[in-house]
Amino acid sequence: MKNTVPPINNGFENFDLFAQLQDSGILFNKQQVLEIDVKKNGYIYLPQNKENYIYEIICGAVKLGEYSDDGESFVYEVLPATEFFGNLKYLNGQFQEYAKALVNSKIRLYDLDFFKTIIGTNPMITHWFITYLVKRWCAAELKLKYSKEKQIEERISQLQKHYDIPITDTKGSAYILFNVLSKKDMGDLIGVTRQTVSSILQKEK
Repeated sequence: MKNTVPPINNGFENFDLFAQLQDSGILFNKQQVLEIDVKKNGYIYLPQNKENYIYEIICGAVKLGEYSDDGESFVYEVLPATEFFGNLKYLNGQFQEYAKALVNSKIRLYDLDFFKTIIGTNPMITHWFITYLVKRWCAAELKLKYSKEKQIEERISQLQKHYDIPITDTKGSAYILFNVLSKKDMGDLIGVTRQTVSSILQKEK
């Protein structure tokens, strides 16, 4: 089997944007960079998000999704600590998603204008951000590839490997990311129903 490990941010595996800002002497205030706590199952934002922030997960985990035309929610991405998400607002209002905490999570918010400025003016941060976007793009393509090419059992197995990641919530409780996903989350991520996921997981016990 080909290597299916998610891509890493080559050369930036331990990059810490907040620490880089401090080390570079870049000045910012509490309106430009702030932190919030979000309880388990709490929304960080909903569609028609009017806030101008880019978000970094300090601890915990977040799922990203949308709502279908009939109002049903579906998940297309799950992110652990150190990952970023949010709306860069380059799509003229076409970008619609929600962000929801899977466990009690701490999130760092970067003012969007401030974020774009540092990305565009600091060469080290620019390089990191480009490689980070490529990593996320590649990871999305890998998931799409498996959802199209593999049998359902293999999709679930690959999903389990992909999210076999230790996470810690704001209270210090430890989890494996895969284990905090609902059956519906799993089904959404691999393109099957929650009933199908539940049936296959039951057979594997």
